[in-house]
Amino acid sequence: MEELREYQDYLLAYRLRALLGGRVAPRERQLGLAAYARLRLERQELAGSIVGQGEYRDRMRRVDALTDRLNFGFWTNPNETIRVMRAVADAGGCRALESEADFIDGLLTPREREVLRDDEAAGVARYYLGLLRASVAYLDPAVFTRLRGEIEPLRETLPIFVVDAAPPGGGAAAPDRAVAD
Repeated sequence: MEELREYQDYLLAYRLRALLGGRVAPRERQLGLAAYARLRLERQELAGSIVGQGEYRDRMRRVDALTDRLNFGFWTNPNETIRVMRAVADAGGCRALESEADFIDGLLTPREREVLRDDEAAGVARYYLGLLRASVAYLDPAVFTRLRGEIEPLRETLPIFVVDAAPPGGGAAAPDRAVAD
């Protein structure tokens, strides 16, 4: 299940970046589940093989490129989410980040909204918006620790609603099939 949640994290980070555009826009098309899994395995193998290798810099650049493409750790990396929040502020805001309802409308596909009950969709929005708020609070360690402590238990209850293929054009389109929990 954690692998599907990780892919779900990727999809929502990708959609948020695509929605924001500009300097935080994804450089490549959205990955389907199988392509994501292949790149994730490649990243894991590369990261594990780097220590003691002569081509350290080239391999590390590839790990970094895969990390960026996979939005790996995006939601839990305060430095990365703060960078995105600065882009949001520079752009004058982002409606999808203003409320749980706006998050659902802006980042979930119509099919995903059909699959999720209202309370599940609200929980998804609460979790991801909470991670953004915690990242902004990162500058104050006590607030960051408290907010992350409130958010972490929500991860176990997140429903899985991801799709197994990237929509044509790389945008957030209605999926063919949802993966159930």
